[in-house]
Amino acid sequence: MSKKFKRAKRLRPMKQLQQNLATPSQIQERLAESIQYAQQQARGGDFAGCISTCESLLNSLPKESERRPELLGLLGLAHGMLQNYQQSYEIFGEAISIDPTRAEFWHNHGLASHYMGRLAETVRDFEHAVELSKNDTSEMVHRFVAQLRESRQELQKAMQSHGADITLEQYTEREESFAQAVRLMKQEKWTEAERVLRQLTGTKARVAAYWGNLGVCLMVQFRYDEAEAAFKKALFIDPDYPFARDNLRALPDIRHSKETIKVKTINLAQGDDVKQALAFYEKDNEGEITSRMTIEKVGHAITATWKPMGKQPPRYDFFLNTFQDTRFTTCPQCKGKTRLHQFSLVINVIPRHTTILDKRCRFCDTCDLLIVHKDELEEQLATQFMTGKPELVGNDYQVIGTIDREEWNHGKQAPLSMERLIEYLHDFKEVVTFSRVPVKE
Repeated sequence: MSKKFKRAKRLRPMKQLQQNLATPSQIQERLAESIQYAQQQARGGDFAGCISTCESLLNSLPKESERRPELLGLLGLAHGMLQNYQQSYEIFGEAISIDPTRAEFWHNHGLASHYMGRLAETVRDFEHAVELSKNDTSEMVHRFVAQLRESRQELQKAMQSHGADITLEQYTEREESFAQAVRLMKQEKWTEAERVLRQLTGTKARVAAYWGNLGVCLMVQFRYDEAEAAFKKALFIDPDYPFARDNLRALPDIRHSKETIKVKTINLAQGDDVKQALAFYEKDNEGEITSRMTIEKVGHAITATWKPMGKQPPRYDFFLNTFQDTRFTTCPQCKGKTRLHQFSLVINVIPRHTTILDKRCRFCDTCDLLIVHKDELEEQLATQFMTGKPELVGNDYQVIGTIDREEWNHGKQAPLSMERLIEYLHDFKEVVTFSRVPVKE
């Protein structure tokens, strides 16, 4: 069966960085590289890996470290993308307690609040984010303003379901009570959760989630008739409420089953398919944005944007070819002929070494696609390191871009500092991969 190649956007995976005892300056360098690695994991959609990296660093980092807020921001972002909203909420709360002047912390705390159904707190958080960004005209701040406007409308609509005479303070108290009930249910403290939910259902509020979660509390206590009544009440309020509908449909089987009841809680937020967007950026002492990362997720699709590292315009789409039996003499995109060209590749080798490698690579002029064969690249790197830095042979690496051959020639005479290298660096426009898919006969 013949094969063809299908393109999919992806960042290269990298293994966990190793932390060794070293001088203070070396420790700071490795910390910076580890944080950069966590950012790569987040951009590539490896949020579980990002959490693992950040937690490991936070456990070894002094509480007073100036890098702690940055790591908390990444950790909270990753939890938010995995829909661990309670964890994201708590982590960004800690970040805010350390540095309450960062708008992105308030914004992300507000997003976590929103998905937990804490709409009053969402509005307050977004108000803080907008106020702290009032002198910023970036696209990100326009997003803050739009989300504040939408959250205010959503809060107003939600309050209407509690009666015309409810105050913002009363509504906020009910939000907190419901959040407490959900926490108790997750801890399987069913009677305590029932008590809180009884108080909420005793108000004038027409909130289906109150009755739906009450039904679950009753069901796991084998009070099936009361649970059925609670689910029906939830559906009376909202006939399209799937949480109550599904539990009510399953109730007859649960009554006669001897297996442990498996339940889940639901908060006041919308469903799992809503669009999620988390932003994280830093500013220097003058207020200039030095790094920016925005990650958006719709369903299972993830896109990420970030500020390029190099000072020169990005160029080329980059493909690291892992197929040793395919040399791509034809382009996997346009099927045109590829040609061999010489490129000066900038490669970051873990833990803290950057090298420039002059290499002949396949290139498609039509698609502006640069193809590097992984096996050849690693063989060339090993040969280069064997004479001067044998300890780097076999280490993880990342091809981060290219520089002009003129600058590469200067670098052969005198090694370029990282600052000068960044001045000459062209990031890749896009990092892509191609997967084999069968062609139907």
